[in-house]
Amino acid sequence: MLLLVVVCAGISQTALAAEPAVPADPVRVKVDVSFVEVHTGPGRGYPVFHVVERHAPLTLLFERAGWFKVETARGKVGWVSREALMDTVDGTGQAPKLAYTLEEWQRHRWHAALLGGNLDGANSLAAAVGYRLTENITAEGMYTAASGDFSNNKLLEFNLQHQLFPQWRLSPFVMLGTGRASIEPRATLVQPESRGESYVHGGAGLKYYLSRGFLLRGEYRSYVLFTDENQNRDLEEWKIGFSVLF
Repeated sequence: MLLLVVVCAGISQTALAAEPAVPADPVRVKVDVSFVEVHTGPGRGYPVFHVVERHAPLTLLFERAGWFKVETARGKVGWVSREALMDTVDGTGQAPKLAYTLEEWQRHRWHAALLGGNLDGANSLAAAVGYRLTENITAEGMYTAASGDFSNNKLLEFNLQHQLFPQWRLSPFVMLGTGRASIEPRATLVQPESRGESYVHGGAGLKYYLSRGFLLRGEYRSYVLFTDENQNRDLEEWKIGFSVLF
């Protein structure tokens, strides 16, 4: 598993470092204000080296961090901000519809998640808050409550997630975590004592970016509970739910 994480991390970093290819059918717009400034790089700190006047065409090549690489009718290539492109029009005479890109999603550091699933035959509901430490690594705290026929379980944990290809819209991830479980057995005649057990878990899942600030998340987990008995307990869990980025 560790070898897989290392290899995939290297592949994903290489993919991110590469410059996107120019699409086969670039988007073309026309300036609809007095002028639009073209910068030498994707940021306001880069100098303006060219100005495109009203009614002049622009070809949008690709986007990076809220800036579009463009080509003018005279063959000059530079960068225009997303906000400036709202002052252009497409073939319909309207402002171009610019998708909320993965790069913009990835600028969010925090997320909150709500997931439901099945923990070893018991219905589970989980709430989590996480912080993205790097492009690939996210730290997360999660609380899970699971209610079954034989016990009520509460799990409080900390986990680390490695998102293998964060630039993909459908993005796989793996995780490792540890926590503490509170188990309350159900009984009809004699109420047995609740017990607490530490555990570790590993898992894998998929994240799918839906729209601005929202993603769908599904995952599988395998738990090992360290009990006072002669052998440890193994549990499995499936979860699916939504995350909100902020």
